[in-house]
Amino acid sequence: MKKSKLVLGILSITVVLALVTGCGSSEKQAAPQAATGQAADHKGMDMSGHEGMNMPKEDPMPIMKIMDQQLQDLMKQVKAGQTMEAQKTAGLLASTTEKVMPHMMDNGLKDSLRSAAGDIKNTVNFGKMDTSAMESKVKAMQEIMKQTTTHLQTMKHS
Repeated sequence: MKKSKLVLGILSITVVLALVTGCGSSEKQAAPQAATGQAADHKGMDMSGHEGMNMPKEDPMPIMKIMDQQLQDLMKQVKAGQTMEAQKTAGLLASTTEKVMPHMMDNGLKDSLRSAAGDIKNTVNFGKMDTSAMESKVKAMQEIMKQTTTHLQTMKHS
């Protein structure tokens, strides 16, 4: 009985290790396909200006609206003392901020937006939230978002 448990245990560990290390062939096949996809993108790149860079084709304005709604939700949650919900919303806000980054060409504006979102997330995750301090951080981010919206409206998304 002990030998069968030992053999079963070793077999189980081996299977788990095989799954964790990913010894399947799917990873090896995925890498060459990704490389050929990148090569194809590079061949079609137009070097005449910013338009040739890998600018996403979707409209970034809905992303900006989502960010604005998340900021509003965050403030409601902070004012209501809903720390857990505010932490989730702050995480979503930081994630949504990253989704708009590929649409932007102004690195300074990117850094400002990313920094503002990170600052809000860190403040909320700290636990003790000062409503007035949070309001000033949200207002600062909203100002950066206005600048970002103006910037995005001047960009061409072909």
